[in-house]
Amino acid sequence: MRLLALGGILALLLAGCGGGGGEAELSAAEIVARAVERTGEVKSFHFALDLGQAPLQGAGLRIEKAEGDVVVPDRVRASFSGTFGGIALESELVIVGEDDFLKDPLTGRWRRLEIATSPLDYFDPARGVLAVMRALEDLELAGTEQVGGVDAYRLTATASARDVSPLLAVEPSGRRVPVELWVGSEDFLLRRLRVEGPVAEGEPEDVVRTVDVSRFDEPVRIEKPEVAG
Repeated sequence: MRLLALGGILALLLAGCGGGGGEAELSAAEIVARAVERTGEVKSFHFALDLGQAPLQGAGLRIEKAEGDVVVPDRVRASFSGTFGGIALESELVIVGEDDFLKDPLTGRWRRLEIATSPLDYFDPARGVLAVMRALEDLELAGTEQVGGVDAYRLTATASARDVSPLLAVEPSGRRVPVELWVGSEDFLLRRLRVEGPVAEGEPEDVVRTVDVSRFDEPVRIEKPEVAG
């Protein structure tokens, strides 16, 4: 399975561990542990994924930005922008299991196409966002903020580029990269994760990748589209 966690989300995304009032004494590590557990129980969610302006390699379809819905463990429906063979395009995609479908931006018809950078990679439980969260170091609680109208803990940390690279389908550098994450202070669900700086060699220093997650466990139905003969 390629999903979680973007997520992925993400699926990315955490107990029945309680939350909120009266637990301000939780450490950063305890907050992240609860977030991994609670988010990992989610069965569907909405995501907005921005993979930044890093150079893209390969001739296949690459996703730069996407927004849509995920049904755990292996279904996604999203609109996206990216490149195909180096040519910029905007369209829609559906993934059901091992089958990838792209809506042809010229004809409006669906076709099968292997996707090089899938939103499901971001939310794969073994290699996606939750895996990155488990491997975080230098964790610190940086305060609280609202994300999408929800009160959330904001945490800072670092991650190995090698841990992050499976999300992005790139060969990792040997460096560590700054990571920020926002976790709901009442429900301990992951609301946002941001990775700053180059993960692969040759990427710009100011590249930023972000995933926002919301609408947890709302009813979502994702089916294979009808493919033109």
